[in-house]
Amino acid sequence: MDDLFGSPVLRVDQPRGAPAARSRYKVFDGHGALLATAEERDVSLLRQAARTALGGGDGRRIVHVENAQGAPLLIVARDGRRRTRVHAPQGVPIGSVQHLDRYRYALLDAADRQVGQLDGSRFGRSFPVLDAHGHHVAQLDKKWKGAVTEVLTTADRYSLEIFQPLPDPLRVLVPAAPLAIDLMLYENKDWPLD
Repeated sequence: MDDLFGSPVLRVDQPRGAPAARSRYKVFDGHGALLATAEERDVSLLRQAARTALGGGDGRRIVHVENAQGAPLLIVARDGRRRTRVHAPQGVPIGSVQHLDRYRYALLDAADRQVGQLDGSRFGRSFPVLDAHGHHVAQLDKKWKGAVTEVLTTADRYSLEIFQPLPDPLRVLVPAAPLAIDLMLYENKDWPLD
């Protein structure tokens, strides 16, 4: 568990070949070592087909995050387009990422108190991560993967650089932020090429 939450650089990749109607990710450190995998489970074929036909807009998605050895780390659950909750593997709430406006998101603790913020750029590709005092503690960027991939698939790539050790719950919420942002902003373009 400490590798994912202690690494100063994370790269989150969503495989292009993955079924478009089921969210899947791989998380690597700055050297390319696999730290975690994340994926939806128990998504029926009917629901996958409906998501593909409707563009993925059925609201709720639950992604289970495991370390490279398969031990559970987190549950990241999108309630809708406005909030994604982060839970410990046993279901205990850690906090959430709440949409504020345009590309700004609040990082909230389990009691819904704001402990940080993502101040996204105009195009939703660059997100300075601020703590509760407004200090820039991390940087989240969505990487360009090409026009066809960007428009027609759910294959996305994020880089996250954490500038300093973070206190709880930011220590967990910041590494979960790329998954939360992807689930809220980009998982509705479920139109697969492969």
